Amino acid sequence: MRKAIIIIIQILILIIFLRSSFAQHFFGGIANTLVNWYETVVEVPERSKIIALRDKFMRNNMSLQPHQVDYVIEVTDSVEAIDRFYNLYCIKEDKNPYMFGANLTKFCADIQTSELLTTK
Repeated sequence: MRKAIIIIIQILILIIFLRSSFAQHFFGGIANTLVNWYETVVEVPERSKIIALRDKFMRNNMSLQPHQVDYVIEVTDSVEAIDRFYNLYCIKEDKNPYMFGANLTKFCADIQTSELLTTK
């Protein structure tokens, strides 16, 4: 009987501790660290493909102006940005003030073969 009372008291103390702001802050920090670590591990292959796309386009295109290079870097910052660019300028053929003509055609082709598009 005495062991059962001690176990119940320990459980109550544990519950009170886990509800405290200190415990939530401590375990919340660990949870955030784990989530950030997981996101980093998941994004490594994606980031490698983005860098490969950027390098492929830049190396095969020496006619870009400095502002166009900056624009390509901005567009290839994330998969979402690449998707937006591809849908707007490659699919819908909207006018792009930074990239046009052969540069735009080549960039669209490189994006299409990069396996980064989420919508095809």
